[in-house]
Amino acid sequence: MPDGVAPGSLRHFAVLFSGSPDKPLIEAVYAFEAEMRRIVAGASHEAAHARLQWWRGEIDRLAAGRPSHPVASALQPLRGRRDVDLTLLHEMLVAADLDLARMTYSTWQELDAYLFRSAGIVQTLIAALLAGERGLAPAEREFARRLGTALRQSEVLFDLDRDLARGRLYAPTAALEAAGIDPESFVRDRRTATASTFIGGWQERVRRELGSLPATLAEPGLRGAQRHGLVLAALHARWLEARSAASAPAGGPRPELGAFTRLWTAWRTALHHG
Repeated sequence: MPDGVAPGSLRHFAVLFSGSPDKPLIEAVYAFEAEMRRIVAGASHEAAHARLQWWRGEIDRLAAGRPSHPVASALQPLRGRRDVDLTLLHEMLVAADLDLARMTYSTWQELDAYLFRSAGIVQTLIAALLAGERGLAPAEREFARRLGTALRQSEVLFDLDRDLARGRLYAPTAALEAAGIDPESFVRDRRTATASTFIGGWQERVRRELGSLPATLAEPGLRGAQRHGLVLAALHARWLEARSAASAPAGGPRPELGAFTRLWTAWRTALHHG
């Protein structure tokens, strides 16, 4: 089964400090996401599309209670959980199709629709799992949507050069043009002052969004239930801070958070919201 929660990763610490007895189920959701990423990263588009088509049937089999894939089998205990809708996994297949098609987005609103399918679904399923039998509060649903969108954007920013090398441009073309940047030039070179300013502004917006997420959960009880997401948001915010501080040129080594910083940030955030 694909490891969606690699030891020492940001997700590893978020799951570790979630305080949930259902950690294996959280890991199973991330394993499904990792499976989708693995399919998209494959060398053969034909094989990737065939695999995604197979998964469409497997999600239906999972919803009916008879999955065959180890990842889908690991997700089976989620069936029947309150507010957990496993058919939402189909939306992640749509996101994978968009990645394979190298879809570009004109506006931030168009990009948001992709981001929700790609990562917001994951966080919505996890938030519903953590909410338990009381059900998912509207504030938690909004929190999960915004969290997933912000997390995926931080990943896009960190993988910018790799994705562009694969023909995937996630920066909205209308936003680039409004900033005085030709999208085709942006694909070729991000070292210009204008491009660097655009990327820096994007990073700062995502960092502020991550920092504002705790306010979405006004009730202490909701924050306690959603510690996983709050820890993950804090870790990604620190990750973006490290990137901004490093000022690494496009194509340079990606700054990473040290193990102690990850552990300290996760522990402190979990303690604050516990």
